[in-house]
Amino acid sequence: MSRTPQTSTPIRVALAVCILALASQMASPLSAATMTGWLSVVWGDPGPESKEASHLEFFLTASNGLATELVISKTALATAGGLMAINQRFVEVVFEGDPSGLVKLRADSLRVLPSPDQPESVATEAVLGSKPWVTLACKFSDKSIEPENLSYFQGMYDNAPGRLDHYWREVSYDAIDIVGSTAVNWKNLPNSHTYYVPTPGSGTTANLSQLFQDCTAAADPFIDFSLGSSGGYEGINLMFNDQLDCCAWGGSRWATLDGVSKSWRTTWDPPWAFAQEGVIAHEMGHGFGLPHANNSDGDTNPYDSPWDVMSSATGYAVNDLVYGKLGKHVTSYHKDRLGWLEEGAEMFVVPGEGFFRVTIDPLGSATTSTYRMARIPIGGSSSHYYTVEVREAVGNYEAAIPGTGGGDRMVIIHEVLIGRSEPAWVVDEDDPPANYADTEGVMWRVGEMFVDPAAEIVIEVESQTATGFRVGILLGASMFGDGFESGDTSAWATSVP
Repeated sequence: MSRTPQTSTPIRVALAVCILALASQMASPLSAATMTGWLSVVWGDPGPESKEASHLEFFLTASNGLATELVISKTALATAGGLMAINQRFVEVVFEGDPSGLVKLRADSLRVLPSPDQPESVATEAVLGSKPWVTLACKFSDKSIEPENLSYFQGMYDNAPGRLDHYWREVSYDAIDIVGSTAVNWKNLPNSHTYYVPTPGSGTTANLSQLFQDCTAAADPFIDFSLGSSGGYEGINLMFNDQLDCCAWGGSRWATLDGVSKSWRTTWDPPWAFAQEGVIAHEMGHGFGLPHANNSDGDTNPYDSPWDVMSSATGYAVNDLVYGKLGKHVTSYHKDRLGWLEEGAEMFVVPGEGFFRVTIDPLGSATTSTYRMARIPIGGSSSHYYTVEVREAVGNYEAAIPGTGGGDRMVIIHEVLIGRSEPAWVVDEDDPPANYADTEGVMWRVGEMFVDPAAEIVIEVESQTATGFRVGILLGASMFGDGFESGDTSAWATSVP
């Protein structure tokens, strides 16, 4: 197996090289300097019992393979279109002022550029087809414990209920699989625990770049990352034998491995993470480009919605005797984002002002003869809308979601705002919204009606069908007087097949 040589220089030295290069380009300490490279967003997720907020890290990898950690201003991020617009994209970053002495470089502005030598970013593509991952188990040089064995990591990828190939097939309606995924047994890292993690368990971030570099290097003699020159594994799960910082991490890392240069979907996982398969599903979701989901209480905690593995990964989760808390489905917004719902066949998009009746089946159903989702634009926008989905407390991964149990079924509404850090927020009729979205206020049942007067939108759960719900959707101010005040909505809608 061949591997493109990569420097073993610690990240701070690499940053110093980048800083010197930047400084040499400056006409004065206040002049602007630019860098180009592939930008990776990496989400840090504290343990299930932690009260700590989520974390974000940004890495810019230049053509020479050096990765620079960035701080991106809120203004620059918003101007660029938000996290999803820049993730795994080739960008130009502008720095103002003198960056010397900084561990992280502050990006005052950035813009997406055409990639010089790669096809369009994976961040803009649907995730479809076979997506094999490889698990690399790596031990710190001063830590000999092996929390799980090779068969545990290999078995996690199996196609059986409660295992990741089965999980991703079910969640995507067989749009993806992870066939061909494998694992490499424990390999020794060249350095000690505190070399990579100066203060384990604290808010000090682990050296994710060095961990990626050294763990892939240790495993390289035992795995062909290129998969026989077929384009390589889709992603890499890095499993470590002791605690990292606060978190498990998921996102991507641009690198050249066995001759393949690309954004490798990547997770960094301490033992508490791989003890719960739902956490690994959550981090792999970040690898697939998914952000967090959220509830609508407006706080900084993105882990308070039990309706998406990308929020509360282990809350209201089915328990497996071997792999702990399993992942649940993702919201319809996330399924749409990854290309798993076909518009017109599985997703009804309200075309404009009017009355519409649509039948929606549970999002977790393997098959449906009708819709899985409705999308209602707010103010005619394609980036601000409501989604309507049905959830049912049954199945391999949804049986423990909130409700009364025993097959309980309900409508869930999300407000989606593209550009927000967590675009999908669960709609809650209670005021103020609950701190955790497991209350009746977020579960819409027959006879209940959601009204947004400002957006001129009404959503009513009219009746239950054998498999789902019949939902009435009203859009447009001129429609509000037609039966709305009296409650007689029988003449509202044109039924949607």
